[in-house]
Amino acid sequence: MTKLNSKRISSNLLATGLATFLLGAPIAMSAQPDIPAGAGISSWIENGSGGKYTLQILEGTLPEAGKSVTAKVLSDSNCAPDDEGINHCENVIKMPDGSKLVGIDNHRMSVNRCLRAGEKVTISMLTDGWATVLTKDAKKTN
Repeated sequence: MTKLNSKRISSNLLATGLATFLLGAPIAMSAQPDIPAGAGISSWIENGSGGKYTLQILEGTLPEAGKSVTAKVLSDSNCAPDDEGINHCENVIKMPDGSKLVGIDNHRMSVNRCLRAGEKVTISMLTDGWATVLTKDAKKTN
């Protein structure tokens, strides 16, 4: 006959239960998009530092690679922060040809300001679906 050790059984049951819970528990994932290569930032908190913004493009056509254009910010809206304190501000930008570019500025407003309606910015393609936006402040410092 096999002698059962109640402490060992309890310990094994506890370990099995904990493992089952952890494997079935939802994994906390960031609501932030991955930062594209070449953005020059390691966190969305840094986005906008020195007047340089990485903008996630939702609609519109960017200048071809290696080219930049001067455009006008028409709006900055939907800036409520998420659970991690990152704002995902929606910007509409009027391009020189009259078309509109719609993008998301993922940044922390308490660290770096939003793009301002009415301001002129320089836009270039960073990578597919991403743009680099420079304010006049960036031109002075970079």
